[in-house]
Amino acid sequence: MNKKLQTLRFSLIVLILASTASVIYLAMQLWQEIQVEQYITSPSASDDVPDDARAHFAKAADFEKQEQHELALDQLTIALGNASGELMPLAFYNRGNINLRAALEMTEADARQLPLIELAKQDFRRALAIDPNLWDARYNLEVALRAVPEDPAVNPNYEKNVISSQRSIESKAFKVDLP
Repeated sequence: MNKKLQTLRFSLIVLILASTASVIYLAMQLWQEIQVEQYITSPSASDDVPDDARAHFAKAADFEKQEQHELALDQLTIALGNASGELMPLAFYNRGNINLRAALEMTEADARQLPLIELAKQDFRRALAIDPNLWDARYNLEVALRAVPEDPAVNPNYEKNVISSQRSIESKAFKVDLP
């Protein structure tokens, strides 16, 4: 009987320690979540950005309000590194908007305009690949495509990557038959 009581006592102590550790861990998680939420409500109040995609997204929006576009792009790129599924298309969309706005403010003689529009189109396409119902990204992609069309008939400067038949034959290792 004494052995059973010692085993029960040991089990209860282990259970209490595990419960205490779990409560401490959950309290720390809750505290971190509260810190991130407080940061999101006023990102301009602090220069230190918490390591959370939502915080980087909020800081990017704050930089964009201050018209610091490069810093906003940096924050959105960081946010994309560990963004959740619902935040990722919005980060791509916002990054595309920043690039498109910067490109449309430039003159056609500016050599930076074309790469910025191409980056914007790429970001809008990525946003639409993740969330096809993001209609604002669809519209802005259309605006970017009208600014720099990808059709050689409309834009004579646009060149598609054409692979010569010789290169394609040499690089083809085997033939896969379709079912």
